[in-house]
Amino acid sequence: MASNLGLLARLRLRHLRSDARFLLFAVGTDIDEDRGFLERSYQLYLIVIFAVALALSWAQVLDIVADVAAVLGPELSAWLASSLLLFAPAVAVLAWGVQGLRETPLRLTGADISWLARTMRPEELFVTQLASSAPAILLVGALGGTALAVLAAGPLPTWAVATALALLTARIFVLDTVLPRSAAEPFRRRSATVWAGVVIAAAGVGLVVASGYLAALVPNALSPVVLLTVCAANLLMLAGAVNCAGRADMAFVIDDNELYAARRALRFLAFADSGAYKEACRRRRARRGRQTRRTWRFRQGRGALVSHASVSLLRRPASLLRLLSWGALLVPAGALVMVARPGIGVLASWLFCSVMVLRSPLELGHVFREDCRNRLVRSLLPFGRLELLAFDSLPALAVTLVASCAASGACAFALGIDALSAVLLSCALDVLLALSCGLDDPAAPVRLGTVLMTSFAFAVLALVAVGLLSLLGAAPALVCAALLGALLARALR
Repeated sequence: MASNLGLLARLRLRHLRSDARFLLFAVGTDIDEDRGFLERSYQLYLIVIFAVALALSWAQVLDIVADVAAVLGPELSAWLASSLLLFAPAVAVLAWGVQGLRETPLRLTGADISWLARTMRPEELFVTQLASSAPAILLVGALGGTALAVLAAGPLPTWAVATALALLTARIFVLDTVLPRSAAEPFRRRSATVWAGVVIAAAGVGLVVASGYLAALVPNALSPVVLLTVCAANLLMLAGAVNCAGRADMAFVIDDNELYAARRALRFLAFADSGAYKEACRRRRARRGRQTRRTWRFRQGRGALVSHASVSLLRRPASLLRLLSWGALLVPAGALVMVARPGIGVLASWLFCSVMVLRSPLELGHVFREDCRNRLVRSLLPFGRLELLAFDSLPALAVTLVASCAASGACAFALGIDALSAVLLSCALDVLLALSCGLDDPAAPVRLGTVLMTSFAFAVLALVAVGLLSLLGAAPALVCAALLGALLARALR
């Protein structure tokens, strides 16, 4: 087994080297062909510049966290840091759990399916994959722990080790829970999947709900004895996961890796054209689901648009995650930043994150965009653009509004700021971004002078305008969002 593990480790290193070689083509170098002194010096220069940029960026993040801690005060910032220490692994359990229930954690590429699946034992593949992903998990946890230590004004090594250990524990717990799905007999696989889903949902949701109440226990739990106990529990869970992986049904593992192998083969397409990559993955998922689809009967009139949008939302569960990531994370975070006004640096960081997310089309306007692309059907629909957008986006907007109101209201109450202003700002931003999707209609472009106004351009300008006015207060920001929404609705009529 040791020789096989060494072989798999060398193969994984070769894969990482191949990926790095491909990515370095973007900066004009080839680590295999360019072996001269000047070429190696240039490659070392790139590494140093990249490392310095990362270090300075992280130092800026820590400075922003220190400013937030100064605004919140020592008691509230310590409670928030303790809550986040419990909240982060809870979210990781839910995310990794959903991923492990949809696809087996024993990941195989196309080449692995052809050459390794029949010669390597599944526990060897599992150990190699976990060993390759554990350093990244520990690094992310350690960086997050340093930020939490600055927020709580605590010792950096203790918080870094505790956060990294919490994320690693969440990962091993998820693997221990979802691996029985791969090892179960075919007639018991559905029950094993349901049981694993119940355990993951109970653990993740329970810890998310209880994170605020258990935050007071975290400072006492950051002791060497507790951390060593968690390490011992991780070793026991890891032994159980390795044992369960050894009993995996490789026929099921190979079949369940079909989508992952296709995504892996297209992974570099995401850098060149993220839209084409997502569309290719969506089509792969659609071909993978071979279940018989029932014929849906839609309502008549405007109800047909709402029922069609609802069915589209239900048929694409991944869209709910994208809606919740925007409605329950980014929008409430922006509303809280605008109401609390911790500083221009925090606002700029949120605007940067929002712009990066807006590079992909918003899920709020997915059904509207699909209706507009179908020229034959669009010409027969007796609805204007604003009316079609309103009814097509109604189910997705309802999910987003509920998530934004719940998240912004709860966080504002916990932080001691004006909850009503945060909720109203969240709703205004959601509606404004939903209206911006109306600019995606290719048949009726909107121009501002000679400039073509796209949904991305308008959303970025609107967020920047609302964010800058929030420096004067929450009321001017809310008025600006309402005014921009009214002007856009009038332009879309």
